[in-house]
Amino acid sequence: MSAGIGWTATQVGYCSNVHPTRDLTGLRSSIEQHFQGVRTLRGLGEQDSGLWICARAAAELQQVSARAQFLDLLQRSGLRLTSLNGFPYGEFHQGAVKAEVYLPNWADPQRLAYSLDLARILAYALPPYCRQGVISSVPLGYAATWTPALQERADDHLSQLTAALARLHRETGKKIVFCLEMEPDCVLENTDQAIAFFRRRQATDPNHEYLALCFDVCHQAVIFEDCYQSLDRLRHAQVPVGKIQLSNAMICRLPPQDDHRREHVLETLSNFAETTYLHQVKARDTQGRLMAWADLPAALVDCATHPGQYRELRIHFHIPLFSEHLLLPELSGSQIALAQTFDYLARHGDFRPVLEVETYSWGVLPAQLRPTTEHAQLQGIAAELHWVEDQLRQRNLLQPQVHGAYAHAL
Repeated sequence: MSAGIGWTATQVGYCSNVHPTRDLTGLRSSIEQHFQGVRTLRGLGEQDSGLWICARAAAELQQVSARAQFLDLLQRSGLRLTSLNGFPYGEFHQGAVKAEVYLPNWADPQRLAYSLDLARILAYALPPYCRQGVISSVPLGYAATWTPALQERADDHLSQLTAALARLHRETGKKIVFCLEMEPDCVLENTDQAIAFFRRRQATDPNHEYLALCFDVCHQAVIFEDCYQSLDRLRHAQVPVGKIQLSNAMICRLPPQDDHRREHVLETLSNFAETTYLHQVKARDTQGRLMAWADLPAALVDCATHPGQYRELRIHFHIPLFSEHLLLPELSGSQIALAQTFDYLARHGDFRPVLEVETYSWGVLPAQLRPTTEHAQLQGIAAELHWVEDQLRQRNLLQPQVHGAYAHAL
């Protein structure tokens, strides 16, 4: 392994959208309690973070004094801010978020304003020896409500974004790249759509280098994509991938001949049909056709109504990375997709995106699997990060800590 290939433990962070925050005060508290708690459990003096900053906090941080206090907090907390999650705009843990998580979409000027606020924050916060940061964002919008008129407005807003990011780069010397995150049932869902979108942007936007993809392993596993092949296709199509979110989808295998067992599996799976987040479901029917349901309850009804029609369900529910089975042998994680991703990284040493664990659903796991205390949840997050370190170590991708070393996203 040549020098520079791989990641240090401090470069493997997690996305803080798992922690509820409503404003800047809540964000500061989360950094002091949650982030530092995980960092301490890992035995690290500093750690990168995919910090989620909601729109209200991002607006507050445009004030010079508030930003200065925030940057001081980052330094005191050992938080190296190299990546942000700019996907959820506002409340992400209150009430029924469901499809509203995609609002405002990229056709809405509020999404542009929020994104520019985040870009300015990250440009100020990047460590001196880090010249580039990445911010993940919504995959344009939710496909069920998308129209050509919305696409036209989204294209215009993205062009305004990339032009502003180019100016910010010239002014600060810091390159901020926005990474659109493919997700089931969204305008950008699969690899084909991503390639077509970026080919069009690259042909029309002179500042297209400030736009990239966020590759979420769970999302691509849900739609039955092979993550190794997907990443390889993106590479050959020259689609930049700035961030990989390491996440674990649920897989449910339904016994085709045992009616009683199948009913038991579906009943157990119903424990995951919670009311906060959207849990899109995909399946292959007996003819091999890809079937889709907007949320888990609809899939459960269809599977009960048509016994034996579906052998395997893929569910958009971010379960802990180390989870291989949940409650029943028929309920497992998509760790094969994670293995495909790590294998791709191992075989392409010049590809070094930001790696970020994103399991935001600890708090809505079924009671039997849910952490009972805040400390237990932090222990679970730390265990996920240790699991990632082990995967990197097995592939000779875990580097000893070197001051100033950073992943080069693009």
